[in-house]
Amino acid sequence: MEYKIKKLDDKTYMIMEYNKRSSVYMYLLEGDKKAILIDSGFGTIPLDDICGKITDKPIDVVLTHGHADHIGSSGLFDRVFLHEADSNLYRENSQEKWRRFFTNEPLNPVKDQPEYFKGEPVFELGNRTISIIETPGHSKGSVCLLDAERKWLFTGDTCCKAHVLLQGENSGGIELYNKSVEKLLSYEKLYEVIWPGHHSFPVDKSILHQFFEATEGLMNGTLCGVETDLPMGKAFLLKYKDIGVEY
Repeated sequence: MEYKIKKLDDKTYMIMEYNKRSSVYMYLLEGDKKAILIDSGFGTIPLDDICGKITDKPIDVVLTHGHADHIGSSGLFDRVFLHEADSNLYRENSQEKWRRFFTNEPLNPVKDQPEYFKGEPVFELGNRTISIIETPGHSKGSVCLLDAERKWLFTGDTCCKAHVLLQGENSGGIELYNKSVEKLLSYEKLYEVIWPGHHSFPVDKSILHQFFEATEGLMNGTLCGVETDLPMGKAFLLKYKDIGVEY
C-alpha cells in the first residue's frame, strides 16, 4: 500500500494508508511533552518511522476500535490503548484471515496485549488535552476523541460520510449506536469539525444528525432497510440522505 501525509496544523497530521480498493486515516496529535496516534491502519506501511520523522515526542497509540483496518501497525509501538469492551474483537481481528481481507502485502505486527481502559480517560499531551468519549455501536468498545481546544472530533468509524456497519456479533447494534450519536450531539457545541476514519474529510456535523434520524426511524418503524449483498456479507441496508446504516 501507499501513504500520504496531510498537515492539519502545526501539531496535527493526517496519515492516509491506501491502495486502489481501500483506504484508512490515522491522526498524529502532538503536544509539548508527548503525542498520540489515533489508530494504526492496515499495517502495510512503516508507521513508526513515519511518525518518528514528524515528532520526536514519545507516542502512545489510541485505537478507536478493534477492527483489522485500524489496529494493523499497533505492534510497532510501545503503548497501545483500547477500550476493554473491544478486547474480543481485537483478538479476533488480529488473526491473519481478517487482516488479509484488505491486502495481500506483507503486514506489520499487531500488539499482543494492548492496555485496555474503561470509562472515558483523558490524555494530557502538554498544553493539549484529548478526551475519550465512549460511543459503542459500530463495535462494543468504539470511542471518539475530542480536541476541545481546536474544536475537533476524531470519530474512527462511528461517523463517516458513508455507511455505518452495525451488523455482526461484535457490534453494539442500532439502539446502542443511536444513543452514542445522541451523546455526541449533546456535545455539539464542543466541536466544529469531524475527522473520520475513512471516506471524504472533514465531515460536517450535519452527518451525525442524519445518523440519528436514520436510526430513530429504524427503531420506531418509520424507516426500513432492504436485504442486500454487502462487502461484509448479506445484511439489511437503509440508505438515508448522505449516509447508510447496515444492520
